[in-house]
Amino acid sequence: MVVGSIIRLPYYVLSPGDATAVEPLVQVRGAQSYRHPGSILFTTVALAGDVNAYALLHGWLNDNDEVVSRREITGGTPTKTYNQQNIQAMTDSKTAATKVALERLGYPVPASGDGVEVVQVTAKGPSDGKLQASDVITAVDGAPVTLDAQAVSAVHRHKPGDVIGFTFNRGGQSQTAQVQAGDDGHGVAKVGVALQTKNLRYDFPVQVTIATGKVAGPSAGLAFTLALLDDLAAGDLTGGKKVAVTGTIDVNGRVGPVGGVAQKTVTARRAGAVAFLVPPEEERDAKRHAGSMRIMTVRTLDDALAALRQLGGSALPAPKAAGSTGS
Repeated sequence: MVVGSIIRLPYYVLSPGDATAVEPLVQVRGAQSYRHPGSILFTTVALAGDVNAYALLHGWLNDNDEVVSRREITGGTPTKTYNQQNIQAMTDSKTAATKVALERLGYPVPASGDGVEVVQVTAKGPSDGKLQASDVITAVDGAPVTLDAQAVSAVHRHKPGDVIGFTFNRGGQSQTAQVQAGDDGHGVAKVGVALQTKNLRYDFPVQVTIATGKVAGPSAGLAFTLALLDDLAAGDLTGGKKVAVTGTIDVNGRVGPVGGVAQKTVTARRAGAVAFLVPPEEERDAKRHAGSMRIMTVRTLDDALAALRQLGGSALPAPKAAGSTGS
């Protein structure tokens, strides 16, 4: 018994966590904000790592808990690095949520970067042996690029078979390469690289702060977006109801899957949410634990706004300004 309580095993136990209203956590400076009787709830999972044998047994026997190996959680990444990655993921999700919400309301959100970083080169692809991971592309065909979308657009202006000129930095030295474009199978030029903007930054027209404390990870991105929209729009998006939300959000408003949805569903139900918005990939797990709470699947921000209208929420006003300069 003593040994069972002392020895730590490489497993994690996921349990229902907390459901927190996002709106009180949001502070906006530079724009009028509104308060409404309803609330957007973001849900968390309580994560106990390297548990003893008794905690492991309890997790296996409890229908609301889930036992997973350490590798399933961290992917083999050292714990310290994994925690740092989750903290950064939370920061990135707040940034993406702010960009998406402000643009949806018509605010321009200019983007800037320090060039286009090559993340991956396809083996035996057009760029293999000419470009490599960590190269930072600064020009395509002599025209400067600072954002990944600019580089992609420049490539797509070509036809398969065209030779495209790249200027890039490698190891502090400026170099050039000529790459003959391939065909993506649909008649569109491709060069066989994955790209991202280096040091991507957004110039937000208003200052947004979301105080989430020690909660980490990207899974509250959609909840942040909806709460910020509710804060900045006069209409009540939830129609005065408690609505739980989970799912990542990218800068284009697409919703992505998350983990621990079974436990989050229990958390949302216990908090009195009338509905839980989840990515389609999580619908089955959510419904198994939902009880009478409604499960609504959403793939995009527009889907989420439509779901809230079904629950009696207000429609967003038309954007005040057209378009966006973001990528």
